[in-house]
Amino acid sequence: MTAQHLKSLYARPALLAAVICIGLMVAGLYARPLFPVDETRYLTVAWEMHQSGNWILPTLNHEAYHHKPPVLFWLINILWAIFGVSQSAAMAVPYLAAFAFLMATARLATRLFPDNAQAPLMATAILAGSLPFVIYSNLIMFDLLLGVFSVLGITAVWDYMTTRNPKHLLSLAVVIGLGAITKGPAILLHIGTVILLAKFWLRHPEHPLKKTIFPIILAILGGAALALLWAIPAAIEGGKEFADKIFWGQTAGRVVNAFDHQRPFYWYLIFAPLFALPWIASPALWRGIRSIRTMTAQSLHTRQSMRFLLGWGIPVFLVFCLISGKQVHYLIPILPCLSLFFTAAFLNAPEELKARDLWPVLGTTAFLALLPLLMKILAPVIAANINGNIHLEEAFGNINILPPIMLALLVLALAITIKGHKIRGLVTISLAMMLMMCNFQIAAKTGFFRNYDLTPIATELQKIDAATEGKQRPLAYLRNYHGEFGFLARLDRPVKQLQPDDLAQWLAENPDGLVFFRTKRKEEYARFHILATIPYKLGSNYALVELPR
Repeated sequence: MTAQHLKSLYARPALLAAVICIGLMVAGLYARPLFPVDETRYLTVAWEMHQSGNWILPTLNHEAYHHKPPVLFWLINILWAIFGVSQSAAMAVPYLAAFAFLMATARLATRLFPDNAQAPLMATAILAGSLPFVIYSNLIMFDLLLGVFSVLGITAVWDYMTTRNPKHLLSLAVVIGLGAITKGPAILLHIGTVILLAKFWLRHPEHPLKKTIFPIILAILGGAALALLWAIPAAIEGGKEFADKIFWGQTAGRVVNAFDHQRPFYWYLIFAPLFALPWIASPALWRGIRSIRTMTAQSLHTRQSMRFLLGWGIPVFLVFCLISGKQVHYLIPILPCLSLFFTAAFLNAPEELKARDLWPVLGTTAFLALLPLLMKILAPVIAANINGNIHLEEAFGNINILPPIMLALLVLALAITIKGHKIRGLVTISLAMMLMMCNFQIAAKTGFFRNYDLTPIATELQKIDAATEGKQRPLAYLRNYHGEFGFLARLDRPVKQLQPDDLAQWLAENPDGLVFFRTKRKEEYARFHILATIPYKLGSNYALVELPR
């Protein structure tokens, strides 16, 4: 391909990806807080890295943090070095990762569908308009970043297997190394299946597969060596327990017997339809899927591409079903596989989409846009019939209903404009999904997002610290502390984690101490002087207290 052709091939996908990511970012920065306990924890790790200047050993509450490698924390600190320490700068990281995720998928589409210039834009629209993407591209987590390196690695495998050009082995080694220090050895699962199943999908008998084994092993070892450039110094600095965790416990422990998020093997199947929204509602998609067999019979390259996608997505999904620890966002790195499969189906659909192909998808988007309004209407009924969710009616009752109504009308109005050419229809639907998520966040700003915002307590603590003129009061947290306040309150000292039986003794030793509570029972902290309290989720409360004066 010429440079001019490549530029035209990526220009429209890049523009669409930028519009969607910027739209989501503007709404997210305006509307939402950092969500406990994950986002607040990761920002605290990044904050402690910023404070200490130590980019080798991540810490949480000033103790070695072995749960995640450092790439996410590095990226946050790079943005802080450029723009200054702020929540907004940190929250920009997932949107940058989301843009890279979309562009990596568009790049892979050029390999799988080389004869169709619309494929990169179509793949971008389908991925960017999927429900999981518009949700998780807002969150400071590791899976989108892992997805970027997974797709780049998958592409490197395709390029090497189909061309035998050794430069693609270098790319493979680099992305394996970066993926490993993003979320551990999981990168090998996402890339490894297409390597192990190369005989299933590759159709180039003139290139014997046995000649690729040794070079690929070298690339994997090169990636491991790159990851060890961080892991070995971190293990030395962190000590034996930290080393055991990063080299073994965080991988084998989660696979065999998860210490958290244990689910039954069929759990992911429950969420599989949600991963296909809203595209699953289009009759054109299903007609295209039914015709894929005809496409593969007519084209050797199409058969190879389809088998490649099957050898990528299905084995990874099945392995995740067998792993004991499960979370929905663990599947984000294989979302491009589903999007590219849908791309093949839509490419095989008729060029002109009919109204019946578009209205169900837009109707699904409109329904999603109206969910905040429906929750506001139904909140009193649900609250009356569910025990323990004491904040439910207040949280959903305060939702701003104007954005959902206006957006639903806008989404339905878009149906008038997208009849006809399918690429225009798919792009418009992806933009409608972006608007749906922006609307959701704006609507929730005055509603249940307030039940996740720990800023009031963090601000009160900062005021107390400012008033003590350098004499910092000891801090304790009842039960399990996850770093919720390290970044938000810009703490430079550890928080003592206490169990209920230890509280009285700690207060006796630290009569000027401050204690954080997160509890469903207000009576636990009612006897103290309450400095700040907020509702949390639908049935709990956070509180900052001291001994009565």
